[in-house]
Amino acid sequence: MRAPARVCLLLLLAAAVALFLFALLKRERPPERPVFFIAVSQPQVELIPLYLAAARGTFAAAGIEVRFTNAGAGRPLPRGAVLRVRGLEEVIYRAIAGQHEKAVLALTQQADAVLLGRRPPFSWSGLKQKTIISPEPTSATTALVETLLRRNGVYPHREAVLLMNLPPPLRIPAFLAGVGDYLVAPEPAATLLWQQKRAFFAAPLQLSRPLCLTVVAAPEEWALPNRAALAAFQRAAAAGAAYLYAHPAAEIAWLVAPYFPHLSLPTLEKVIARGQRTRLWYVTANPGPDRLNSLQELLQQAGELPAPLPYETIFLGPTPSRKQPRPGQ
Repeated sequence: MRAPARVCLLLLLAAAVALFLFALLKRERPPERPVFFIAVSQPQVELIPLYLAAARGTFAAAGIEVRFTNAGAGRPLPRGAVLRVRGLEEVIYRAIAGQHEKAVLALTQQADAVLLGRRPPFSWSGLKQKTIISPEPTSATTALVETLLRRNGVYPHREAVLLMNLPPPLRIPAFLAGVGDYLVAPEPAATLLWQQKRAFFAAPLQLSRPLCLTVVAAPEEWALPNRAALAAFQRAAAAGAAYLYAHPAAEIAWLVAPYFPHLSLPTLEKVIARGQRTRLWYVTANPGPDRLNSLQELLQQAGELPAPLPYETIFLGPTPSRKQPRPGQ
């Protein structure tokens, strides 16, 4: 056989082997896992069930990958499935404005905030003629404060002043500088202020009936065709919440500590223990109309919502073909 012919034969054999190996590797390559980006501006106590599911490998076992990305001002967001952590009232207001977004997972049923004061003792009636630093008027937390004031015989904005025009980064510094008498503070900032003896816990912000306050939201045009991947995400998140309630706060704090690098383990343990006692977390894809209606009633009483919206307008709802997990509660 001539040399050129041998060379051609070897090239053909090499090409055939390369094609065979390519086909084999392509066939055996595992399918790519769906990647969920959770956009947050800072570590949030509300997200501890998700942090826990990520830390324990629950999301990976469900065949999905969850990454937490910084959503601070001016930061570009990654391309792909970007989910937002919002107050449920934000999803309601966005629906009224015609923005097509769905709540795909409920996270909390209580306000992750407490009322702090400068010195004890505390009574609700003692809030008359006092000033409370609170979130903006559209916030569900502020609506909750107003409801608690009314139920305890104090008329908000007439007998008690709600200072609601301070940007979030300035509320705690303003309180520490002497502005106002009470402060509505989120966790873990509330626990830090209490540990530093710069404020005392005056009262929790809770109602007897259940609510839905913090949710994970997604663009409707993405959520609808990706319901199967979302169902896996929802099941893993609910499993994270179930584990959270079934294990000691010290163990949970150790697992999620990397997500809270600014907190010591004892402080984080106190925050988690308080959340466990108050049943802060309620993780489910389908919280039900009663919780939504309770929140909308608060917003209407606060004058921030003209009319309630239907449940199906706000929530994506369960995946029809799969049995939904029990809520992590």
